[in-house]
Amino acid sequence: MPDPAPLAADFDPVTTEAWLKAATAKRKPSPDDPPPPTEVPHGTTEDGLPVRWLYTPADALAPDPGGVPGRAPFVRGVGPGGEDEPAWQIRQAQTAPVRRDARAAILEDLEGGATQIGLRLDRAARAGHAPGSDAFATTRGRDGVMLSTADDVGETLDGVYVDLAPVALEAGAQAVPAAALLLAALARTGKPAAAALRIDPLGALAAEGALGRDAADAVAEAGRIAAEVDARWGADGVVALAVDTRAHANAGATAVRELAMAIATGVAYLRAAEAAGLAPERAAAQIEFTLAVGPNQFEEIAKLRAVRRLWARVLELSGVDADARRSPTYARTTDRMLAGVDPWTNMLRATTAGFAAAVGGADGLTVAPFDTVVADAVGAAGPGPLGRRIARNTQLILQEESGLRRVADPAGGSWYVESLTDELARAAWEKLQAIEAAGGALAVLTDGSWAAELAEAADAREQQLRTRRRDLTGVNQFPLLGDDKVHPEPLDAGELAEREVARLAERPPLDGALEARVREAAAAGDGLLQALVDAAEAGARIDELAAWIGSQPATGTGLPVRRDAEPFEALRREAAAHAAGAGGDAALDETVVSPAGPSVFLACLGALASHSTAATWATNFLGVGGLAARQSPPLTSAEAVEQAWREAGELPVAVVAHGREESDQGIRHTTDTLRGLGVRTILLAQADDERATALGADAGFRDGVDMVAVLRAALDAVTGTTPTNDHDDAEAAR
Repeated sequence: MPDPAPLAADFDPVTTEAWLKAATAKRKPSPDDPPPPTEVPHGTTEDGLPVRWLYTPADALAPDPGGVPGRAPFVRGVGPGGEDEPAWQIRQAQTAPVRRDARAAILEDLEGGATQIGLRLDRAARAGHAPGSDAFATTRGRDGVMLSTADDVGETLDGVYVDLAPVALEAGAQAVPAAALLLAALARTGKPAAAALRIDPLGALAAEGALGRDAADAVAEAGRIAAEVDARWGADGVVALAVDTRAHANAGATAVRELAMAIATGVAYLRAAEAAGLAPERAAAQIEFTLAVGPNQFEEIAKLRAVRRLWARVLELSGVDADARRSPTYARTTDRMLAGVDPWTNMLRATTAGFAAAVGGADGLTVAPFDTVVADAVGAAGPGPLGRRIARNTQLILQEESGLRRVADPAGGSWYVESLTDELARAAWEKLQAIEAAGGALAVLTDGSWAAELAEAADAREQQLRTRRRDLTGVNQFPLLGDDKVHPEPLDAGELAEREVARLAERPPLDGALEARVREAAAAGDGLLQALVDAAEAGARIDELAAWIGSQPATGTGLPVRRDAEPFEALRREAAAHAAGAGGDAALDETVVSPAGPSVFLACLGALASHSTAATWATNFLGVGGLAARQSPPLTSAEAVEQAWREAGELPVAVVAHGREESDQGIRHTTDTLRGLGVRTILLAQADDERATALGADAGFRDGVDMVAVLRAALDAVTGTTPTNDHDDAEAAR
């Protein structure tokens, strides 16, 4: 039987030159580039890695470092793909403070398609604060479930088939005592149950700034716990350790830095486990990686492929057989990309990030609900039911309707993705070597060098956002002015804490032998987790278990969370406060710009077809700062300018938008008219300062300017905070 004809047999061949012409057809001209370009143009990633506009067979890697699906180095995933291939795990995070509410939400999530439970303890438990302390009162019920005992965990998981839906803990500095609570609660079910204890002292140190004990001791203890879990619970599928890059990504880590720190942290735990007598291949099975994924689709795909290649190389150098050179690799949508104003746009970014995680071969994925930031800002009981449902359904659609689970390594063979994967892996390996030369992950975390490096990267990213060289829908592009309809109800955390103190005080005294046994096991470095489980079974609280192993309440400040939207939301809060007459700040869910709120007069010169593009651009620009543009009808005379200005409310700030054919004389006539009417500040859209001042305006604004600085000056002018009629004062404000 003859071979079927190629799919492209009926089409004329396309030359590389033709592809290049198509790729660069809409390229913005630059004086630095000869027209037309003689070479394939390229940009760069945040790490400075080149990204070509066009990839051809000449960019194919030889030899191919990716291998085949299901084989080391697992770049192409850990399975062969196909209809029978298990889908990735949908790990839904749960943070509702009240246990009965958390239980109801967990059951709802599982019925709605989630396959794993992410259980986050509240700040009081994560820090190890004792009931009755001031710190307990201020942190109880914040950002997590109120869990103190094994009974609390059992109550939260009551009715959950834990043998079918594994639990993954998020317990920060007190991960070891929290693990004991979970294991004690699981033991009561009488069924073997898999679980991810997620002990990650270096991740907790990065996120929280303190562990309540010596960090090196905590890492060594994590290695011993991994060995104990492997021996006692490994057959049930319990995984002890986690490498979570969430704190690093939130603080500004680029893809290369995130990969390098992930591997450096994994190496630290591998060494600790080996020192505790656990073979590297067994240690790898006790480590779970979780990387942050954002909306940069192709880079995130390449990053997840690259992390498996890097880790396989580490395990190869550790003497691990090829088939065992892997650890479970999960992904979580990054907090950095979440917006607190118009949070509906978070769904767009979450979908792109989730798609990237699936195509990149993640073993499991957590999608943050779209209302996460707003809920946190007002102290609500976690994201609402709609946010959690959308987070689940996003993954279900990707799995079932998009069919991503049916294909192994969907991006494989793409010259772009393969090249980017290779570039990321090589750059991250080089960065890993630099971290190791500096003493390892713990050393760079504690000497301040890592925080400084991430801050520099975050500053560079913020500048790209401020100049719109990087777009964020709903934030620095296409803002929503008006009520976004997301208003979660805050909880009375103080009342919750009081009830918790009273409840926990009802427990009868513990047998002193429990504490003695835990302290003895901690000193001996053997059987510690089992001793903690026995104490938890007897009713010991998490803060008591922490104290018995030598951990003090963990109080500190970790790496900062640099959300991309923060500089713009600060302007929106100020605008909302002014609109409400508050004269101060406003909460995220109160950021509403009403028709009576802070507005500017938008003077549109010439016919509608002439000025519409400039007017739309200016309206969008102003809305980023919470300023509503009251747009005039087409203006052709001084009388029309005056009438429109008065109908708009005689606003103190005006923006002039015009078409290309509008004469300088006409623009100058308009600015003079506005000035004569008493307008304090006049801005010229799509113009630089030099042109604007020459035409009678105070300043201009166009693509590429620092939006936050320009909008800050405009907002000050609207509110009367800063005198901006003088051009020099406007420049100083900017």
